[in-house]
Amino acid sequence: DVANGVAATDFGPNQIGIRNVNLPDWELDNTQIGGKVEGVYKSVGFSVNYLTYLSQLPSLHGGTDGPPSVNPFTGVTDPTGTPYLIAFDVEFPRIHLFGGSMDIYADSIKSVFRIELAYTTGEEFANTLDPRLYSESDVVRYVIGWDRDTFIPFLNETKAFLLSAQLFGQHLLDHEKEMRPAGLAGMPDWKDNWIATFLIKGWWMQNRLSAQIISAYDVRASAVTLAPQVDWLINDNWRLIVGANFKVGKGARSFDDCRSCNPYPPFTEAFPGHAPGYTLGLGGFEPLGRFRSGPLGMAQAEDEIQVTLRYRF
Repeated sequence: DVANGVAATDFGPNQIGIRNVNLPDWELDNTQIGGKVEGVYKSVGFSVNYLTYLSQLPSLHGGTDGPPSVNPFTGVTDPTGTPYLIAFDVEFPRIHLFGGSMDIYADSIKSVFRIELAYTTGEEFANTLDPRLYSESDVVRYVIGWDRDTFIPFLNETKAFLLSAQLFGQHLLDHEKEMRPAGLAGMPDWKDNWIATFLIKGWWMQNRLSAQIISAYDVRASAVTLAPQVDWLINDNWRLIVGANFKVGKGARSFDDCRSCNPYPPFTEAFPGHAPGYTLGLGGFEPLGRFRSGPLGMAQAEDEIQVTLRYRF
C-alpha cells in the first residue's frame, strides 16, 4: 500500500542471499606452499615458519562487491553494485602466515614451556560498517603453554600426573566497531580475545585405568566448559570409556547483522530519515552473534554424556 507508506516486493537475482560460490580449481598458483626451519640451541628448541594458502573458511562478499543489482521496488539497475546489500558471493581468500615457536626445557622445575606466535595477512571478516559487508585485517595469534609431570601423593603415590595449561590469544590489527542507535555495528569478532585451557590426567592399575579433566575458558564470551573422562581397560577384550562435557556461562550474544541496513531507500528505511545503507545496529544471535559468543557460549544448552564400550576379538 504505497499510499500509506507500505510496499512489498519479490526479490529477484542478485538481490538477496547467496549469489555464487567461487570454488577455486586446482592450479599451481593456488597450491598451499610453505617452509619451516627448526633446531635446538642449548635447552631451547625453536622453529621459523612460512605458509601461503587459500582460507579453509569461506568469506562472504556482499554489498558493492557484487554484480549490478536491480532495485526490486523501482526496477532501476545500480551499475556499481548496491552498498550494504545482503546478497553474497562465497570466496576463499589467499592468506600469508609467518610464524615461529620456542620450546623451553626448565629442568629445575621439571617443566616445559611452549611459546608460539603467528602473523597473518589477507584474512577477511564480516563487517557491517563496510559497504561490501566484509573487510581485511592482519591478525596476530599466540600460544603460551606449560607442561609438567607432578606427583600428587594423596591421589597416587607411585605414578605422576600430567598437568598442562595453555593460553591462546588473538588480536585483530584492523578491527572496526561503532555504537549505532540500536546496538554495536562493525566486526563481530573481538579485537582481543583469549581462551585458556587446563588438563590434569592420572593413571592407575599399571596404566589400565586413567582419568582426566579438561577445562576451557573463553574470556570475552565468559563461557566455561568442563570435560571429565575415565578410560578403563577392563581386560584384553573389553574397554570402557565414560565422559561428559558441561558448559556454563552467559550464553548466546547478539550482534548487528545488517537487518536494519537500508539498501533501497526510501522503501527499506527502518524509520523516517534512515540514511541510505546506514545500519542501526539491530541484530540477533544468528548469524553474526555467534562470533561474540564463541563455540562455548553458543553451546550453553548442549551438555553431553558419552559412554563407550568396546570389544576387541
